[in-house]
Amino acid sequence: MSRVSPPPLLHRANLGWRRRHAFGALGLRPALAQHSQAEAGLLQQHATGAGTIVEIGVAEGGSAFELRQVMDPDGTLVLIDPYVPGMLRINFSRLIARRTVDRCDRGRVEWIRATSRVAATGWRGAIDFLFIDGDHSEEGVREDWELWSPLVNVGGCVALHDARSAAGGWLGDRQWIDETAGPVVLAEAVRSDPAWSVAGEAETTVVFRRESA
Repeated sequence: MSRVSPPPLLHRANLGWRRRHAFGALGLRPALAQHSQAEAGLLQQHATGAGTIVEIGVAEGGSAFELRQVMDPDGTLVLIDPYVPGMLRINFSRLIARRTVDRCDRGRVEWIRATSRVAATGWRGAIDFLFIDGDHSEEGVREDWELWSPLVNVGGCVALHDARSAAGGWLGDRQWIDETAGPVVLAEAVRSDPAWSVAGEAETTVVFRRESA
């Protein structure tokens, strides 16, 4: 009898105590994606063929793995996360993310272990698809937008996670998102900006397309 390979990702799975990052690092569970399969489909739809993809806030690498699957085969996926060391000076999420993203060999991956602000300081070049899923405070997500969205090409897209008020979100430990959440406040402001249009929405994720410089 052939052995069935475990899935590379679990989307919004409720694993109880097995949710701890150490279990993923030890290979006792797949990587946990902090978004749904519907949101994964939305991200992949708008990132397909992108030459330069930047993700802010990588966690266990679920969305990074999915974005790598559809990017330009000659493109670059830039993954930004400070991965603050934890117990024993190890960040288990980082170990899981590297193993998960390496399950796909499409394009090139550049890891930047730094905050979004530090990474932006030395950035050069334009971006085709940007996924902002880092600091969810209003100040943090607005700073990410101000630093990185001007680098997106006209016709390119920016995805904001947890940017729609909904139950079942992943905002901290509350597991829900209301209209006061940082990404929701930012998304409402971007909706009224004529330089951007809504390209698609799924559950808590909103994708904006840049219409003009």
